[in-house]
Amino acid sequence: MNPGGPKTVALDGPVTIYEVAGLREAFREALAEGVDLQVELDESTKWDLAGLQLLISCVQTAKADGRSLVLAKIPRSCVEVAERAGLSDWLESASQKD
Repeated sequence: MNPGGPKTVALDGPVTIYEVAGLREAFREALAEGVDLQVELDESTKWDLAGLQLLISCVQTAKADGRSLVLAKIPRSCVEVAERAGLSDWLESASQKD
């Protein structure tokens, strides 16, 4: 684990099917560092199900490797996609607890 706390990764702009491939590579690099991650989403804008699926995959990958990936500062647009997909409980479980 990372004794200094998790590494923070911030997403900005849209997180849709059009951006997922590039974001996946950025997450792959961050996860390869072998540290816990905190992903801040407050600067992200438009979301769709592909963006939410990417988050789910990243959280599962980190967990499978014995690390954590926690979501923070979740914008309403992401929450709405999760609600429509029936994934509100998952999003809450993956979110930073204040």
